[in-house]
Amino acid sequence: LVGSIGDRSYTANWTPITYNITYDLDGGSVATANPTSYNVTTNTFTLNNPTKTGYTFDGWTGSNGSTPQTTVTINQGSIGDLSYTAHWTIITYDITYDLDGGSVATANPTTYDVETPTFTLTNPTKTGYTFAGWTGSNGNTPQTTVTITQGSIGDRSYTAHWTLNTYNIAYDLDGGSVAM
Repeated sequence: LVGSIGDRSYTANWTPITYNITYDLDGGSVATANPTSYNVTTNTFTLNNPTKTGYTFDGWTGSNGSTPQTTVTINQGSIGDLSYTAHWTIITYDITYDLDGGSVATANPTTYDVETPTFTLTNPTKTGYTFAGWTGSNGNTPQTTVTITQGSIGDRSYTAHWTLNTYNIAYDLDGGSVAM
């Protein structure tokens, strides 16, 4: 001001800018939420990786670049809005069968994934036997209908069980007799 006299002291006050962090998890979820904002004074932190049933997490892309990385760290002193996208690879699960001498006219699948449409196993046949059911991944009680629903996960194994057929024999002795 005009006419002011004397020494003066001024202190600058600063408020850190808050930056946003956005995530596209592509159907995944994070057990411990990642921060949605930070500022230049925020301590260094590493993003928590998401999970997605039936998929393997390949990594994050976005503010860290176009190559997926499973470890993304935001260092103290960083600035600017950040954005990250999760990338996934679908897991293929194996299905094994023990037909115990039987055969299947239409082959059952040997693999599936979480996106495979619901399907029912084709039952095997065995000459002289009746199919009693499958056991294994479906439990210890034989079941003649085993369905794997879309969204299922995990390797599976099935064993065919059989009941021996009993046949009756009828004789026409045409008036004769059987010696015992």
